[in-house]
Amino acid sequence: MAKTPPNEDEVRELVGSRPIEQFLNPRSEIFRERRMKENPPSKEEAVKLMAEDANLILRPILVRGARIHIGFEGLRDERAYRDLIA
Repeated sequence: MAKTPPNEDEVRELVGSRPIEQFLNPRSEIFRERRMKENPPSKEEAVKLMAEDANLILRPILVRGARIHIGFEGLRDERAYRDLIA
């Protein structure tokens, strides 16, 4: 993702109707600088920022059909991981 960051349309498609907060990387510099936890951006503003700086996008992102998993948290559950890749 760092070598070929997604453009705004790709970010919009990935996010879809999901809450934008699921996609924001709280460890990224821009997240901390803009104090996004206290002042979350609008969905459209976040999409633009993620297209400008791919480090703002929480990773990994696993997509399988209509299913999507963002970040490492849920992957700690081996069954959830197997269900996602099966």
